[in-house]
Amino acid sequence: MQTISINDFLEKSNVSHMSGPGNFNMLRINEKDPCALQPIPYHRRSFYKINLLRGSYDIHFAEETYKVSKYAIFFANPLSPYNWIPGDGAHSGVYCIFNTDFFHHFGSLQAYSVFQQDGVKVFELQEEQFFRLDGIFSEMQAAYQSDDKHKYDLIRSKIYELLHFASKLDTQKGNVFQHGRASARLVKAFLDLLEEQFDVAINPNGIILKTTFDFAAALSVHPNYLNRVLKENMGSSTKQLIQERFLQQARILLRYSDLDISQIAHMLGFRELTHFSAFFRKHERISPSMCRKV
Repeated sequence: MQTISINDFLEKSNVSHMSGPGNFNMLRINEKDPCALQPIPYHRRSFYKINLLRGSYDIHFAEETYKVSKYAIFFANPLSPYNWIPGDGAHSGVYCIFNTDFFHHFGSLQAYSVFQQDGVKVFELQEEQFFRLDGIFSEMQAAYQSDDKHKYDLIRSKIYELLHFASKLDTQKGNVFQHGRASARLVKAFLDLLEEQFDVAINPNGIILKTTFDFAAALSVHPNYLNRVLKENMGSSTKQLIQERFLQQARILLRYSDLDISQIAHMLGFRELTHFSAFFRKHERISPSMCRKV
């Protein structure tokens, strides 16, 4: 299973779009758009997405399926693969997409349960709630299309408004069908443990766990079993998920910190700068120093 990037997603869309910081984009869909009429493939996306939906849908995650009958707001994060299948009738909506860079130094999206592995991701809405949220999206769209130099600050505030609104909605899962919970628990434990490796408060001396065997031992499971569960639920192997998270942290430190590249390499558990440079260049196709200049 492949991971879809924002650029891949936008290239395949049949609507015009603009690119902002953090690859922020916002699109409205109507009944004639392909994404409103066709099933969306089951993939992991490398970006966040907040989607206000109108119509009937089945939205599938690895651990559960949500059935939407009329109105809903849907939160997707880069760690959870999903797809949706439109039901009968008309479908429309609006959504925004962005990556982690869009909120760098502007709070932590991961603190909100809607973006956590075991959080409620889809909320069915009453008609009044739908139109209230549609109004927030309309304000975001007006700012997005304006020439205001501070427009992205306003958009970030509106996204937080959506998150706060969702946090007050009923978290009782209505039309939700659960999948294998043991696998879901293991996926969450792995992702939590992976995030801990980059928490300075927990690991002040840098990365401790770096390999599939390290994580399997910490989770008290066989490496092959961990790999199979992650592959089935997230579409990527344990090694790929670890590498992707390391690369994400490397990009953040290179672009937004004043640390020397050798210090960054040490923080990420590389004993030699050459090893870090070779790892980064292999996956990013540019050197760490070039990434810092981009």
